[in-house]
Amino acid sequence: MTDKTILKILYTYFLAVFFVSCNSSGTHEEAVKAVAIAGNEKLNLEDFKRSFISGGTIKDSTYLAKQLIERWAAESLFYQEAVEKLNQEELNIDKQVEEYKKSLVNYVYQTKLVEANLDTLVTREEVENYYDEHRNNFILRENIVKVNYLKIPVKAKDLDKIKRLLYAINPKDQALLKTLCIQNAENFFMNDSTWLLLDDVKKEIPKLRDEPDFNLSTGRVVEFSDDEYYYYLKVKDMKVKNGLSPINFERRNIRNFIVNTRKIQLIREYKQLLLEKAVANKSFVKY
Repeated sequence: MTDKTILKILYTYFLAVFFVSCNSSGTHEEAVKAVAIAGNEKLNLEDFKRSFISGGTIKDSTYLAKQLIERWAAESLFYQEAVEKLNQEELNIDKQVEEYKKSLVNYVYQTKLVEANLDTLVTREEVENYYDEHRNNFILRENIVKVNYLKIPVKAKDLDKIKRLLYAINPKDQALLKTLCIQNAENFFMNDSTWLLLDDVKKEIPKLRDEPDFNLSTGRVVEFSDDEYYYYLKVKDMKVKNGLSPINFERRNIRNFIVNTRKIQLIREYKQLLLEKAVANKSFVKY
């Protein structure tokens, strides 16, 4: 937006409050240059331009300019009253600001150190060793399942063909089934090796919400239709809560934990190295 347009919007706004503007800042021309004054603070044109976003028409933009200026004035007046009424101890925030700055700078530098030096490669063996050594940490809090499921509109043109292929064991037929699901299904999942939260599966298969979990044993098939969708579910495997969580379900969590542990160790060792250097060159002295 050009300066000319900004000034036109401000001109329109200040015409509406001409007498107020004149009384508070002398002349209308001076008011436009200053944009607004609230107590002992002034909103200049450059600051206003950085914050103002046009509303399209002059009328809309004038309304938005009025809102922006009044919001600025309210914040400025509130701050001025706070400075006036708070005591010196309450106003002394320099230490807090400095501590926040130190934390922020440390965080930025720590991020750069980690990016440059952290080894994020976690081997399969490391994951398995960690799992074996910390089995008590991997107790299921929810039921999990391995399933195949489909959710397909009843009006899908290939629905009958999909139903026939559901029980096929030929690899070519299974590949065709996946292709037809991609083309027709609202949602589907056909990965035999991945564990899912049972509650997440229930969100896709409404009938399961009323089905007791203990009825969903390995090998169980649920197949039904409603007015909109055809549903199919086959339970390939199931683990119940309070039992040991399978490693494949925990693999990503274990990897993230190992990497995070390395990150903490990296920063700790780097800080210790800095401390030892400071002691050696006498830039750190304890009294």
